[in-house]
Amino acid sequence: MDKIKAFDLSSVLLKIIFIIVLVLCFWAIFAIQLEIDWLMIKINLSQNVCDNINRLYLNLSYSYVAGFIIYLLTIYFPQKFEKKRLQPIFKQKIRDIKNVFNRILLEFSRNTEIKNGYMEIDNARKVLMSKNWTDIMPMFQNLYRANISYISFISEEGKIMKKQINDFIQSYQSFITAKQLCLLEELSNMMIFSIANQFCQMTISLEDANGKKSLIDMFIDALNKMYEIEKAFNR
Repeated sequence: MDKIKAFDLSSVLLKIIFIIVLVLCFWAIFAIQLEIDWLMIKINLSQNVCDNINRLYLNLSYSYVAGFIIYLLTIYFPQKFEKKRLQPIFKQKIRDIKNVFNRILLEFSRNTEIKNGYMEIDNARKVLMSKNWTDIMPMFQNLYRANISYISFISEEGKIMKKQINDFIQSYQSFITAKQLCLLEELSNMMIFSIANQFCQMTISLEDANGKKSLIDMFIDALNKMYEIEKAFNR
């Protein structure tokens, strides 16, 4: 989160500096080229020195404004249009990542009173607490004859999510912001999925209240991060 705040702060500072320089350039063009008296600054130097300074300042201003216009036409507007075109793809990518959490919580919610709304934070915590994470999921056992524990399912879904995020970043990195990139990387590296991968290799119970609570807290942190990503891409 500190990394994201640093990116946001640096981005704001760069924009402020860019705007200030642009205003100064337009000020130079209007004051020097158009000779608008009330914009001029009087200095006690010879006319020759003043002319040289004005010429240099004016040339730099024209170059900066020209560069700004070229940037708008060749980078900013094309990228904006392309990013707008890609928005439906981005939304689908985020839905695919969110579906990882949906599939996990759906299995935890079976045989509980919470049939809908299990993606809400409070309900998610309840359904996660309702199961022993090392138990075999009955739905998979009945339908697919597969003995998969809840924690193994979290581990496997985490691998799927990590691949989805990596593919998303590699394909569209130039069209996502620094904040969006940081959030995706943070979600990909959330501890719950790596710890689930370690636990699923062990034949131990997770009925200990404190141990299960720690895992649930980590899962909820990941779910909150998912909602933060969803919000960042919907702006």
